[in-house]
Amino acid sequence: MHGPAWLVVCATALGYAVGSLLARRLAAAAYRIVEEETHPLPGRLWVVPVAVAGAWGLLAWAIGGRASGLELPAYLFLGTVGVALARIDADVHRLPQGLTHPTAWLVPGLLAVSSLATGRWSALGWALVIGALVGLGMLVLAFLPGGGFGAGDALLGAILGVALGHLQPWLPAAGLLLAGVLAGAWTTVQLVRRRVTLRSHIAFGPFLLLGALLAVLTWSAG
Repeated sequence: MHGPAWLVVCATALGYAVGSLLARRLAAAAYRIVEEETHPLPGRLWVVPVAVAGAWGLLAWAIGGRASGLELPAYLFLGTVGVALARIDADVHRLPQGLTHPTAWLVPGLLAVSSLATGRWSALGWALVIGALVGLGMLVLAFLPGGGFGAGDALLGAILGVALGHLQPWLPAAGLLLAGVLAGAWTTVQLVRRRVTLRSHIAFGPFLLLGALLAVLTWSAG
């Protein structure tokens, strides 16, 4: 069941306000470590509030009608953090633990609050199992030569596995598949334009997040 129009409009407007505050925090690039401080500061911060507003509006439409809207706060929180992580990963190719670690606890915690109100404990249990499996699988790949993932990607994958698995058990696989397709398409374009080489490190976090969002929208529209 989709969220009502008033909820989508309110979520979009509030998301823009939250995104504007987030953009101000990201402008100082306080997430950078010493080795990254010499890089030019990232521009186009106007994208941040637009991205948060878009994520909130789409999530309100896709999930706002479930469980009387009690599940929505977990996904809005993840959408906000997701925009921040995508921006940071695109800048320094790193997902800071100061964001991923609290999110790994808060997303299941917020879903547990909704489960307390709705009694959907089995969905939360399966989501935690699925998230752990996704994170473990990506962590194994991270330590393989040429795996293409980092430990931060594995933790983000686990978080998204919990969030998507809570909606449908097969959604995490769809999200990972879409992330791989998006990353492959982007890399191919950049190779043709000679912006990257086959040895270049690609920030995978933004693709994981976008793939997860597309999986949720595809599932909700079906």
